[in-house]
Amino acid sequence: MQNLSKHHVKQDDHQRAEGGRTKAATSGQVDDSSGLNIGGDWKFSKNPQFLKDRLAVWDRLYEKQAAKYKEFPREKINVTLQDGAQRDGTSFETTPFDVAKQISKQFAEKIIVAKIKYTRRIGTLDEGLLNPEDDGKSTFENQWFFWDVNRPLEGDCILILYRFENAEGRETFWHSSAHVLGQTLETEFGVHLCHGPPTENGFFYDSYTGKDIFHDKDYPIIQKAAQKVVAEKQTFTRLILTKEEALELFGKNPFKVQLISSKIPDGGKVTAYRCGTLIDLCTGPHIPTTKMIKAFKVMKNSSAYWLGKAGNDSLQRVYGVTFPSKKELDEHIHLIEEAAKRDHRNIGQQQDLFHMHHLSPGCVFMYPKGNVVYQNLMDMIRREYRVRGYQ
Repeated sequence: MQNLSKHHVKQDDHQRAEGGRTKAATSGQVDDSSGLNIGGDWKFSKNPQFLKDRLAVWDRLYEKQAAKYKEFPREKINVTLQDGAQRDGTSFETTPFDVAKQISKQFAEKIIVAKIKYTRRIGTLDEGLLNPEDDGKSTFENQWFFWDVNRPLEGDCILILYRFENAEGRETFWHSSAHVLGQTLETEFGVHLCHGPPTENGFFYDSYTGKDIFHDKDYPIIQKAAQKVVAEKQTFTRLILTKEEALELFGKNPFKVQLISSKIPDGGKVTAYRCGTLIDLCTGPHIPTTKMIKAFKVMKNSSAYWLGKAGNDSLQRVYGVTFPSKKELDEHIHLIEEAAKRDHRNIGQQQDLFHMHHLSPGCVFMYPKGNVVYQNLMDMIRREYRVRGYQ
């Protein structure tokens, strides 16, 4: 494994900010008193020490949470499915996956995520939860909750189950896949993770790498590491944290520290999820296990700004897409390739109508044949304007 600097160009030479989604999710009242650039010095490091330090804190806090859950009473609960069917269970033991297995084992193995509405909640640790990536808004006040398939139910509820074919299932699948990507970026390169959401066609993860950027030569490294994560059948576990605990857990990541410090008030609580060595601030929910990801592909990379603001630290954004089968990935790639063939930005250049150059983005240089087409289009528009009384 080579040092990043040996085959990466510097961000100063390759800056293309794509901060829209990051800004939408993490903009707001963030304290910038520490300066626009908080990342500091960064050096390539495979399996950095902060991973072990963070896991040690997680294990201690998770054991403490487990003891609290043991104190809740185990009572008989009633679960109502979407079709009105009733299933029995036990509070703080029965999971949505257990309920799905009562329908069919094959059906249960395809369930990505659940949505529930409690009619009687016996107990919870969720009161006061906030989302640091959404201006510290409460995550507890909604009547319906998206719920991890392997997370025990906390009372009588209405339960809806989603597969990958559902939009809710795909979003969760790609959100979990972003965590797999984040894990590979941390273990293989030692990045500071910033923000990793699902998108309409996959997911991305922003990370801080100092002045280095990712290159297409890194894609095989990332994909191989992701395949290892999938093969390990890692599960996703959830931990509720106080603000102070969150600051301790993410103390080595200046970007997470800024989010927590600025958006979570004293006394507030947040959630984090663990998947293998990855631990990240996240409201969830997630897929039961990484083994559900059968096909993983890095699509591209670009640059972004922290919080979507020019002048802040420059980040590296890696895009990916995953599917529950290789066949679905192949079909997805085929559609992308076919769309590219029909892209008039490419067709126009192939037909010698115009020329575009990366040194002048957004500018089109017309060739004679292209100018003929352009002039004919303008003449047609002028005629139509005259017919309709425009001057």
